[in-house]
Amino acid sequence: MKFVGEHLLPGQLGHFFAILAFVASIVATVAYYNVVKIKEPAVQESWRKLARWAFAIQSAAVIAIFSCLYFVLYNHYFEYKYAWRNTSRDLPIQYLLSSLWSDQEGSFLLWSIWNSILGLILIRTAKKWEASVMTVFSLAQVIMASMLLGIFILGYKVGSNPFMLLREAQENQAAPIFQQADYLTHIHDGNGLNVTLQNYWMVIHPPVLFLGFASMIIPFAFAFAGIWTRDYTGWVKPVLPWALFAVMLLGTGIMMGAAWAYESLNFGGYWAWDPVENASLVPWLTLVAGVHTLLAYKHTGHALKSTIFFFFISYILILYSSFLTKSGVLGDTSVHSFTDMGMSAQLLIAMLVFTVPSIILLIVRRKEIPSVNKEESSYSREFWLFVGSLILLIAAIQITFTTSIPVWNKLLDLTGLKALFKLDDIAPPSDSIFHYNKIQIWIAIVVGVLTAVVQFMKYKDTPRGQLTKKLLLPTVVSLLFTGLIAWKGSINYTTYGAGFLTAIYLMLFASIYAIVGNFSYIIIGLKGKVKSAGASVAHIGFGMVLLGVLLSSAKMEVISIDRMKMLNDGFFRKESKQNPRENIMLPKDVQVQMGDYHVTYKGDSIAPGDPKTYYVMHYERKDKTTGEVLEKFTLYPDAFVNKKENAISSNPASRHYLTKDIFTYVSAAPNKEEQAKADTTEYTTHVIKQGDSVFFSKGFIVLKGLNPKPQGRNYAPQQGDLAVGAELEVYTQTDDHFKLQPIYFIRDSSYQYSVEDTLAPLALNVRFTKIMPAENKIELKVKEAASYNDYVVMKALVFPYINVLWLGIIITVVGTGMSIYQRTRRR
Repeated sequence: MKFVGEHLLPGQLGHFFAILAFVASIVATVAYYNVVKIKEPAVQESWRKLARWAFAIQSAAVIAIFSCLYFVLYNHYFEYKYAWRNTSRDLPIQYLLSSLWSDQEGSFLLWSIWNSILGLILIRTAKKWEASVMTVFSLAQVIMASMLLGIFILGYKVGSNPFMLLREAQENQAAPIFQQADYLTHIHDGNGLNVTLQNYWMVIHPPVLFLGFASMIIPFAFAFAGIWTRDYTGWVKPVLPWALFAVMLLGTGIMMGAAWAYESLNFGGYWAWDPVENASLVPWLTLVAGVHTLLAYKHTGHALKSTIFFFFISYILILYSSFLTKSGVLGDTSVHSFTDMGMSAQLLIAMLVFTVPSIILLIVRRKEIPSVNKEESSYSREFWLFVGSLILLIAAIQITFTTSIPVWNKLLDLTGLKALFKLDDIAPPSDSIFHYNKIQIWIAIVVGVLTAVVQFMKYKDTPRGQLTKKLLLPTVVSLLFTGLIAWKGSINYTTYGAGFLTAIYLMLFASIYAIVGNFSYIIIGLKGKVKSAGASVAHIGFGMVLLGVLLSSAKMEVISIDRMKMLNDGFFRKESKQNPRENIMLPKDVQVQMGDYHVTYKGDSIAPGDPKTYYVMHYERKDKTTGEVLEKFTLYPDAFVNKKENAISSNPASRHYLTKDIFTYVSAAPNKEEQAKADTTEYTTHVIKQGDSVFFSKGFIVLKGLNPKPQGRNYAPQQGDLAVGAELEVYTQTDDHFKLQPIYFIRDSSYQYSVEDTLAPLALNVRFTKIMPAENKIELKVKEAASYNDYVVMKALVFPYINVLWLGIIITVVGTGMSIYQRTRRR
């Protein structure tokens, strides 16, 4: 059948370039391998030329794949599955790049592009290390290119083709629509990009993060090349700037993700110990450890084996994080993971291709690797650099073990151990934040203190008295600042019990000590030579990050407290992980006090072509004594309303101050279409006794008692009436109080009447319809006008001193950049 309207050329070109990249990267790998193994200069040079050309061709092919895929997305060719699944005609053009790397194929393509660029730079700069390092690089490109093939080799599907047509997808082949030659006339638009990805951070965060991923192979490649060629020390000097570059880029990418989460996700913060976040953090920790053991080796000859191990394990963990993210194994435990595309085995093979040779080579040649037999002094810088690196390794192990719980469960299933020993699945921690924090806070304390102290130590040995003298001033200053902040800052973090408060104060000291200690070192140790202070500047930034994390978390305040308990425990779905007591219901145009602010929900709005609903939240801060408005502003949190599942995916809005952020998001909203279909004018029946409460959207009603001689504006008593009034008190979220008295009476011994009472400001109608003397209860009927069912449920938090964290990240990046410049200049 010849299909009408399909644009096949871009896809055919893209798939051709994918195959070309795969073949060219194999040629480059074999050619560079021969350059290393063959010793005849003339033959070696011919292989080198072939290798360079092959790598350049695969790099050009990767760029061509990117261009073809972007062309398909830009022109909305919905005959391609990738375009239909990730774009729509109303998608703003700035988010086309986000759609390009929103799926697995695009993320591999982005990673491959950065590998190509870094490889081309190394070809020009690596000199004698070019062949051995580029062998590893080219092999990595073989793996990346294989992920984009989507072809069958020996009956096994290798990779996933981003240029697959929608009608070729296995799940669509039997669909009746694709049996029609003109099926495209029925496909008017695409599925669209996930609204959580329609954010400017998703345009810049993935490229930086994947540049960090790609750069992690450079320390691995140099370390592997050193052992492979038995030049165990020559690689150390050229690798250090690259290792620092990888630390800087991966760390920046991770924290960009934290900033995106803070601005665009609704878990109320910047870090949630999500498994995918953890999987990116762990390689960064081990590489930081490797950089510090490398510095120890450069100055003393100690810790070369440790450095090689850290560089190896860092890239292996990057590949492991890719497996966790893309295999679907984290589908039930992470909001970031991709769905399984049947590539789990291929991802595992990719990891083993680098893991097995590197670890075997390290074990086999461990005795050849130079080492110093003399023990380090416990007062030497290298000793504590090694201790700090071990502490970071412990942190990585704890995070990796818990993150890998789904993997352990899979292994127990596959090996049959679960059935053999009748084991249950390992359950993830119920409170993941506390599970990680209770260990990681002590690691942060130790690392923070070491960051301050180690700078003042000398390599090989440090005179005791000299060290004490240098540390005296920064220690005293840090203690004073810690005491002042603890006293004036009112840090009462008892979420996890009073015992955890001790760790909080110790972390407060450690973070301040890291800042003050390194600042003192720049002045005292370096005599103000800022150009040579890259490491100290980075450590100051790290101390500020620790301080910002501590203050923003320990002093974070939820101001949207539901003091009236309007939301019951079943209001939110379990997977939302929302605490009903930390969310408050806001009826439209009703002012509610939250902390120092009075908040009014003014309504919502939508724009043509924009799938989000924008909610208008008006904040006012008033003088507590005079009631004068001191400040007012409006926030616009938005949400994508999923009408099929009656759920929302919300994006927060924040008010930024120098010393705090006010963070607001909508956690629930009524389905107005469903409400419009329902008859909202009906009365709701409640059977209550004295002291019971009846809730409505803006507050609750309490039955105070019964009045045997009632009087009301709608009731004129007559002789012989048997009348009873229900004395009701109405409480609202604005602390207003009203009284109501609906009346129930019997006249002429037979006719029963109910005189309702109303509250016009709240559009509330109440009827007293029955007395049940045997049960000592009465029956009330309550109705709210339909127009007053317009409300939202909102959560609002105050993050104090969050800017200390963001500034600390910037200073850390700047300091690392200064170190890279210093090391490169020395080369």
